[in-house]
Amino acid sequence: MRPAGVADASAWSALHLRCLDETYRPIFGDAFADRQQDAADRTAGYDRDLLADPRVRTLWALDDDGTALGLVSAGPAPAAWESRAGVPAPVVPRQLFQLYTLAATHGTGLGAALLEAAIGPADAYLWIMDGNDRAEHFYAKHGFRALDESFPAGGPWTGQRMHRMVRTGPV
Repeated sequence: MRPAGVADASAWSALHLRCLDETYRPIFGDAFADRQQDAADRTAGYDRDLLADPRVRTLWALDDDGTALGLVSAGPAPAAWESRAGVPAPVVPRQLFQLYTLAATHGTGLGAALLEAAIGPADAYLWIMDGNDRAEHFYAKHGFRALDESFPAGGPWTGQRMHRMVRTGPV
């Protein structure tokens, strides 16, 4: 595992897009996954902003050959888009922005290691797409609980809904 920075932006976004495809194509279908790929420039801009923000912790997991296997980013909340979308204020001041690993690494503990490295036992919240049961179970295992809310997603996520999960107190 190592920190990631702006110099890593292109490789970070390539991994991010690959993970989005592996995660959401089986859940929401080809049209949805293709919209994510069509929005690659938007994703790359979001990734660059995270990587450039000194308040955001960005890490990625690499294998022994230097191949990227997963990524994580966490920092102060709320994200700029949350204010624009008019969602209620966050309940804790730290957000897990991204946590993705390649499907081939699922179940190996890599996601848990990235989560621990990014936020440790801190109170935090995250956004999750409604219907992403695998991720919801993962986060619940790590002390997060779903909030009783559901909001329409925007941009390339349009047509889906999302909700927050939060972790407060000891894990």
